[in-house]
Amino acid sequence: MSKQRHGSAVLSMSFLSLGLSFSVVAEQSVVEVCADCHGQDGQARENTIPNLWGLSESYLTSQVKAFREQKRTSTFMQPIVHDLTDEQIKQAVAHYVAQPDAKTFTIKWRGETWPGDISLGEQIAYSGKWQDNVPACVSCHGPSGVGVDPSFPRLAGQNADYLKKQLMAWKQDKRPPGVLGSMVSISKALSDEEIAAVSDYFANLGEQ
Repeated sequence: MSKQRHGSAVLSMSFLSLGLSFSVVAEQSVVEVCADCHGQDGQARENTIPNLWGLSESYLTSQVKAFREQKRTSTFMQPIVHDLTDEQIKQAVAHYVAQPDAKTFTIKWRGETWPGDISLGEQIAYSGKWQDNVPACVSCHGPSGVGVDPSFPRLAGQNADYLKKQLMAWKQDKRPPGVLGSMVSISKALSDEEIAAVSDYFANLGEQ
């Protein structure tokens, strides 16, 4: 096959795939479509995909609508949510809000060890990085990072790779700055090592 014909074939397949993505919601219920990646119970199929259990109705609704309005971008989400109605979004969100938490958490506002003896991720979670104007994560996301409705999502038990990806998106100006407009400056003040450390810390919280 010539390079020109090969390129045309790839392009045709891309448009075909996109067309199928747009029509998939019409063929399945909206929850079934979401469950293909996020699971029926809100436990994601891959570590780069967010768990949806334990997130509030208002937060989930706002994020899906942000994808639909292209305020947040994702090559996976955009084709799916492009034609979703407000009612379909409401149905999907209601399903996931009703799912039981996959983990339980011991609530604490502070680390249990002297700051000099705790891990890097826990230091950022509970003490922040004040020399660079980074507040403690729990000051907004609640004790143990369990989330504060309506605007601050649960971090505890979330997938580490997903958390890292979102912090890097803020760092690279690829995601809106959040409700207080602070996540871009916070992420830019963290090194890649610190982003990995705090993401791993929150991901490993909780007992199943």
